[in-house]
Amino acid sequence: MAIAAESSRRYTAKFNSLLDKSVLVRLNNGRYYRGRLSGFDLNSMNLVLEVAEDNEGKRWPLVFIGGSYVSEIILEEGSVFDAKEFAEFLVNQGGIGRHLIKVYEDVNVVEVGRIIRVTGNGVEGTGPMAQKVHTIYMEYLRSKGLKV
Repeated sequence: MAIAAESSRRYTAKFNSLLDKSVLVRLNNGRYYRGRLSGFDLNSMNLVLEVAEDNEGKRWPLVFIGGSYVSEIILEEGSVFDAKEFAEFLVNQGGIGRHLIKVYEDVNVVEVGRIIRVTGNGVEGTGPMAQKVHTIYMEYLRSKGLKV
């Protein structure tokens, strides 16, 4: 029973991680839509895409897709941010103590000192420690080959 609950929790977390990401949604009738996933209902698998384009090249500001039509959902953009890897980077390159760092791998988030949150979108928080984490974050992105 505990294994099934853990599996369900992970599935939900993975689905949540797709929000605001670019996805390709294939329908069971052969059509597809490409756009930013802005909402979903996990029970029905109904989806909402913003700034979408269909397989004929038509652009739509908003598309609601019925879950019964969804064949597959494919993430089109990958993230260079890896929470576990960044936590190690904070320790090794930034000299921040492990006791201050908490990693939430299922949602790809690092928390520093319970007040600073780091995701693939950047650093959330204020103050000297947040500034230090931001500097380390920029170094991390450069180490991954990104120009920042």
